Order: sequence, then structure tokens, then C-alpha cells
Amino acid sequence: MNNYLLRLKQAQKLLGLYRAEWLSSKLFDHFNEPGYFSELKTNRPCVLIGGRGTGKTTVLKGLSYTGQFAINTNTQIQDWNSIGIYYRVNTNRVATFSGNDVSLDRWISYFSHYINLCFCQELVKFALWYEKNTGEKIEITPRKWRGIKTVLKLEEAIDSLEYLEEELEILLLEFESSINQVVDNPPSKITMQGAPIDTLSEALLSGTALEGKQFFFLIDEFENFQDYQQQVLNTLIKHNNSFYTFKIGVRELGFRQKATLNENEQLTSPADYVRIDLTEIFQNSTGNKEANKFKEFAEAVINSRLNDSSFLGQQEEIRITDLLPSLSQLEEANLLLKNSHLGWLKDLEIKIDKNLYEKAKAIQPGYLFFIKYWSEKENGKCFAELVEDWILNGKESWNTRLNNHFYASLFSIRTGKVGIRKYYTGWDTYLSLANGNIRYLLELVHAALLEHLNVLEESNTTNFIPITYDVQTNAAIQIGRKNLTELEGLSVEGAKLTKLLLSLGRVFGVLAASPLGHTPEANQFQLASDSDVTTEDTVNNILTQAVMHLALTRTPGSKLTDKTDIRDYDYMIHPIFSPFFVFSYRKKRKITLQSSSLLKLVLQPKVGIKEVLENSNRNESLDFQLPDQLQLFGNYYE
Repeated sequence: MNNYLLRLKQAQKLLGLYRAEWLSSKLFDHFNEPGYFSELKTNRPCVLIGGRGTGKTTVLKGLSYTGQFAINTNTQIQDWNSIGIYYRVNTNRVATFSGNDVSLDRWISYFSHYINLCFCQELVKFALWYEKNTGEKIEITPRKWRGIKTVLKLEEAIDSLEYLEEELEILLLEFESSINQVVDNPPSKITMQGAPIDTLSEALLSGTALEGKQFFFLIDEFENFQDYQQQVLNTLIKHNNSFYTFKIGVRELGFRQKATLNENEQLTSPADYVRIDLTEIFQNSTGNKEANKFKEFAEAVINSRLNDSSFLGQQEEIRITDLLPSLSQLEEANLLLKNSHLGWLKDLEIKIDKNLYEKAKAIQPGYLFFIKYWSEKENGKCFAELVEDWILNGKESWNTRLNNHFYASLFSIRTGKVGIRKYYTGWDTYLSLANGNIRYLLELVHAALLEHLNVLEESNTTNFIPITYDVQTNAAIQIGRKNLTELEGLSVEGAKLTKLLLSLGRVFGVLAASPLGHTPEANQFQLASDSDVTTEDTVNNILTQAVMHLALTRTPGSKLTDKTDIRDYDYMIHPIFSPFFVFSYRKKRKITLQSSSLLKLVLQPKVGIKEVLENSNRNESLDFQLPDQLQLFGNYYE
């Protein structure tokens, strides 16, 4: 195998490790600081909000002391201002702190004690790591050792970090075991919420080698906490001190509770924490400077993996922008037509004079298609007359129509035909499909490169060849299908989310395939109110889950009044699914759905789809040919 192919194969494997957990030791070799990273380094609490795959785990691990040690190789540990303590919420553990046989007050007490032990254990682990890697001792005074012993309710005196680590491990194991028999044998020696964390952090930072530093508790997957558990952590955040602060990673809508254990006390932004919403920051919208920052960040991430130092050698770097060439709208129209314009030219030959006909033959096939497309919209003017208008008045006289409708018309070129119906190509398109989600972007590039390698191996080439338009599009379709099929296992509402997506995807696919005479690029929806409270509640729950698990994205509507009101938002199928259902990934125009109609899309798909299409003035039969990739779901639409 030649060096070029071998290098691409190695890069493809690395691109396939799109979860932070899979990168293992290579996680920090390919760590790139996102634009908001500096905000996380401040001493204020921060809440990092984003869907799965937006890089929360990678960023929090990069902020941890092991991450900083790996990334900042030229910096002395002693020079750090902050020390990140990474803690991932384990559902298996926190779910055990619930049950009707024990009062909520007792569960709060038990869970608070558990968090005390977990965080103290992590603090001691860091202290021992620090001593090992710097050779410096963290000297804690006897008085402070007594305070630590007292607050943790230890029976024997302690005088070393090693002994404290051992004691904490035993306390934690004993407590976890006792939770299983909590009704018959309640655990004793429960510590006061936050007190051990306060005492230990102060002992480690005051008058020791760590003087002047601050601990960052980096809590990942905050949404896995139960509601009352979020309140426990909120209380710690609200009343944190100069010795530690919190950086939280949570999915959108996963930060369910803003109250502390005092029901009259709420966490508010920006008074109590800095809210960093990755959806707002990285949405790929026109003029969005942060979206451009994401583009730079994403290129750095992808190019880093394409050119890993372990296999780069002396070879020239490969840039992702070179690997993924794009198509202009006109080029795409020409490609989709596959010479079908020749028949229209033959018809024109007998309808216009010879001189005009010769000029008509010089019109680009894509533009000729658009003229014919427009002739079906215009009343009173036939195709031949509009061709004459184009020739006599010039393309410039059509610019407004082209700007407003040409892209939308592309979706109608191959309606009902087999094969690719719309191309999704180029780096910028892949960025739009990922919509600020670095994992989705890695999946797209990985799938495209994998198929590209198969093509290269068959040709046995040693030269650089960009990924073809067909391969790029098919990779995008494949990733859409993959994430659709995975939805069912992501949530208790997973089956409903899959059905909702299949139905909505079909609706917007039909709208895209028949744009003539209608609002172009309708691919968003807003909800109209419904008098049935039960329906509203059910739909609200489905939409909440859909947004949390990235089936849908949402943006504040023009009349946003309450961030909890589902009607105040515009919703859109996540762009990653647009190639699979064949509609536009560009955020454009919207339709209005009744809550009852949306519920029908889930519970009665065929009835719901027909109802929504009729309300959108579409009379097309659902029996017309499905796109190739939707044939697998043919039974669903019957």
C-alpha cells in the first residue's frame, strides 16, 4: 500500500474516534481551545449548555488538572491559577438515591453526604498527584487535620494525605453499600452539606504550596442528576467560596432546576453563574462572528487529525477544505439534470426563430431548467416566451427570481427519480449540517473519507484526489440515517422521537420537492396553541426530549416571552437529517402546526402527514416515489 493511502487510512481511524472517551491518551494530543474557553477560566461559576457531541466533555477534561498538564507542557504546575477537578455524573450511582420508602428530606441528606465524600476524594487525589509531579509537599497544620477529622466524622486521627485518601475510599464504599439497605439500616455519621468540601479545600489552599489557587469542580452530564439532586448542587454553586467554584456541562433543557434547597432562592444568570449556550454561540447563521470562530475551531480539530504527527512524516499537510470541494448552485443544477434539458431545446427549435434558438443553446442547462420551472409558475407566458425574455433582456433581469427561488428549485429537478436527488457538498455545507456539533462534523468527515478510501484503493492512486460530490452526499445521507436509528435508544421517549422525525422529515421533504407556487424553503415550524391541556403537556414533553437529544433544534421566536413556553420558539429538524429526508438545511421560512397535528405525526403518521400537507396547500399523494434512502421506511408511510 502506498504512503498516501496508508496515511489516509490512519487519519480515517482517528476521525472515527469522535467521542472524547474513545480518544483515550490521544484526547489532549488533538485538543483545540474553542473561542469560549477563556470564559471558563474565570473564577465565576459557568454553565456550559449544548447537545451531545458539542464538545462539552472534551472542554471540561481539557480544563482538568490532567488535561492542563498534558496540554501546557511549557508551563510549571506551580504557576497554575486554577485546578480543575473533573467529575462525571454516573447515572447508576445517583439513581440509587430515590424511592418512596424514604422521605425526600432524608434522600437530600444522604445525597449531600455522598457528594461531600466524592468531591473530597477527588481533592485528595489531586493533592497526591501534585506532590508526586512537583516533588513539593502540601503541609497541612495539625489544627486543620483535626478540623478535617471532625467534619468527616472520622474516629481516628489523621496526619497524612495518603491516610486520608484511604479513609475516604472506605467511607465511600461503606456508604454506597449501606444505601441498598437504607430503609432497614439507615446510615449513620452523615456529614453536613458542603462542610467537608469547605474545610478540606481551605486546608489544601491556605498556607500551603497551593496558596492563591482555586479549585474548579468540573461537573459533566449534569442532566443525569435528579431534580432534587440538581437543587443540592445549585445550593453549593449559590454559596461557593473563594476556595472553589463550579463549571457545569449540561444538555439543552437538562438544567431543569434553578432553585436551591431554599425554595425561595433561585440561581440566576448572570448574577450567580455565566451561561455559555453553545447553540447560541455556534449556530451557523449569516453574519454570526461566533459561527466563524466555530469554523476556525472545527478546521483546526479536523486538520489536526488528518495530519497527526505520528504518521505525517515529511509529507505535505492535507487540508479538509481541499478534501471537500463544493458545488455552486448552477453547477449542481447542471449535474442533477443529466442532459434532460436537451429535450426542451428540441421543443424550442420549432417555437422560436433560428437566431434566438442558437442563443438559447448557449444558456447554461441549469438556467434553462429554471426558465422552464418558472414558466409553470407564470400565468400567460409559455416556456418559449420566457426564453426569449432571458435572451433579449439578459440574465440580470432575472436576478431577483434567481436569488429568491433558484436554490429551492434544485429540490424539484429529480423529484420521483432514483439516485441522488440533491447534492450536499463542500466544507461549508458540512459545517451547516453539523450546526455547531463537533461530533456530527467528525462523523460526516469520517464517513466521507471511509468511502473515499474505497474509491482510491480501486484506482490504486498515489496522488491527492478530492472526495467526489456523490461520495460526500452519500456520506451525509448515511450519517443522517445512523443518527435517526440511534434516537430510539437515547431516551425513554426515543420511539416517539423517531416517529416524529420520520413524519416531520417526510412533510418537509414533500414541501421541498414541490416548491412551485409556494413559499420557498419552508423547513421550520411554530406551534399554535391548543385548547386541550393534556395534548399541550404531551407535546411539550416530546419537544423537550426532541431538543435535548438533537432530533430538533429551536430558536427564540419573534415574540419570545417565556423561555419555558414551547410556543415561543421556532423549531427545525436538526440539519444533520436534511440530506436523509432531502430538504434544505438553511434556516429559512416556517409553517404553523397545531399541537394536535404534531401529536398525530407521532401517533397516526399517515393521517398527520396528510393533514399537515393539506394545511400547507399541498395535494401531492404520499404514494409518489420515496427517495432511495427512505425506501427502508416504506411500511411506516403506508
